Amino acid sequence: MAATANSTQEKPSARSWRRRLSAKTTAVADLVFPPRCTCCDRKCPSRLGQPLWCPECDRQLALADRPSCPRCALPCPALDSEEGPCPNCRGRKLLYDEARAIGPYDGLLRRAVLQIKHAQFEALAAGLGQRLAQRLRELPFREPVQIVAPVPMFWLQRMWRGANAAETVAQSVAQQLDLPLALSLLVCRRWLRKQSTLKTDERRRNVRGAFRASWRYSVRGARVLLIDDVMTTGATAQEAARALRAAGAASVVVAAVARSAFEP
Repeated sequence: MAATANSTQEKPSARSWRRRLSAKTTAVADLVFPPRCTCCDRKCPSRLGQPLWCPECDRQLALADRPSCPRCALPCPALDSEEGPCPNCRGRKLLYDEARAIGPYDGLLRRAVLQIKHAQFEALAAGLGQRLAQRLRELPFREPVQIVAPVPMFWLQRMWRGANAAETVAQSVAQQLDLPLALSLLVCRRWLRKQSTLKTDERRRNVRGAFRASWRYSVRGARVLLIDDVMTTGATAQEAARALRAAGAASVVVAAVARSAFEP
């Protein structure tokens, strides 16, 4: 059963003006305002319907071709990726069923993830959402998902930062895959410390009980796709999945822009 609410699918926030133009109008606009890469800001060719990236950034932000664990998304030997859980998650109780990512959290992908945490890089976040949707088409989950939801931020942190990268990525993924989007399906209860500054056990304690499912939605029996910008220890995904399971979700799968191999 798909999630239901007063409004099943929330409207995405305003996109870049360029992405709302027709092909002919875009061509005229490109003559007046030459397009620039949303990642490095160099001039680049306009590609209607594709991320606005220069050829070099497009190459560096391509889907990683290394095998990855279908359960936790960490790179692993091909045999493990085909047969099931890798050594990282084998024997661990995970509340999400599967995970996917564009690639490892390094190089230009790492820089892009750090950039999209700021409001002025919304167009880059949308482009990364398109690439993440491409990953999900090429490596689909075992069961089709029914609704897309981002990992939320505490309302005060969201106001302070001016953006939640996971929201913009989720909007783009939902649009590309033609799936319902529920931006407020999950609610963050409190101000959270930055996970990147914490050790493994501290990360788990930081997010423990931090999320709850919104009363506006019913996810009983639904298969939910949870979106985040980066996945490291999996502690945030675990707690978000816990909240969705408690609300009756049949399954939870995770997709992140980047996957980091955590080193305490």
